[in-house]
Amino acid sequence: MAINFKRVFAVLALAGLTACSPADMFSGEGSGEQIAPETPLVVADGQSPALMSQVSLGQPNLVSAQLPAVFETIDAEPNCRMPRPSRDAKVAYVYTYGGGVKTPLHYIADGDDADQIAARMAMTKEVAKQVSREGGFIEGAVARQFASFAKGNSVEWATRVDVLVTETEAPVYLVLTSYNAILWNIQLAPGAQIDGIIVSGYEGGAIANGTTARRTGFMGFDGSPNQDCRLEGRGRPIPTEVRIAGARELNPDFDPRGYKERWDAEYLDTQKFFSVELRQKIGKTPTWLLNNARGESFQAVLVGPVPTAPFAQQPVTRLQVPSYVAPYWGTRKGAFKYFGLES
Repeated sequence: MAINFKRVFAVLALAGLTACSPADMFSGEGSGEQIAPETPLVVADGQSPALMSQVSLGQPNLVSAQLPAVFETIDAEPNCRMPRPSRDAKVAYVYTYGGGVKTPLHYIADGDDADQIAARMAMTKEVAKQVSREGGFIEGAVARQFASFAKGNSVEWATRVDVLVTETEAPVYLVLTSYNAILWNIQLAPGAQIDGIIVSGYEGGAIANGTTARRTGFMGFDGSPNQDCRLEGRGRPIPTEVRIAGARELNPDFDPRGYKERWDAEYLDTQKFFSVELRQKIGKTPTWLLNNARGESFQAVLVGPVPTAPFAQQPVTRLQVPSYVAPYWGTRKGAFKYFGLES
């Protein structure tokens, strides 16, 4: 019997495939994990190292069995109009490719209204059943394989990164960028204030304990209506001589002649991004560049000085998601069922 690939590919189209995620992200049920007290924080260059236990105590208990707050939807501004930093605010730019600890937050990003996404995804299971029922053993096996593949490629699993704000001399404006989907958990020390928050990520993102919708902006890539607005994620500028020294530590015979020109250009380009381009996009030059975990895992960042005594983290009372995602809070298995992706 010939396989009706047009019908099988309908399963793929309805599943809304996205970029592959690491395999370890799909193991376990994904109840919220805690960041270890001895975890080094990401700090700005020139700032002394700090541990989680030196800055904050207690963490939100984010478990799959209980949604901590009702989801608030923030419209994705298609014309790239984002809240601008106030005159007296200080800007913190955060970038990580991925990292964090597991949370029970899952979602599908598609660019449509969240209700439309959920309705379309609910059809996937029925389509897979129909293909299996009508197409025979071989076609049914292919459909099940595609449906299984779609599971790990359509539902994003967000990790949690804590943003510990201890700056009290001025309000803080956060620019939070990443590649992977991240739930940014904002925690304020006594006296700290948030001026505004922008989240920009290839796979999207969400905010826990954020600020008002008027002072919040989401820019994404995967499925977002304002993907052209997305801010670049950049690591810190690394001088060419530092890169050469690092390469020679690995290989004493390393010849830099084939790399020096390109590395010089990359260093100047990155410097220009932070000093000119980012200022043009958000209105201010960042006070903090928090994009270097110094070989450690990227789980929490410190915006401000180390306090004299660690402050107590607050429970999550606000969860904000962009309008182009359909969110789900719970286990990974529950997320597949919710979006109609059971095989």
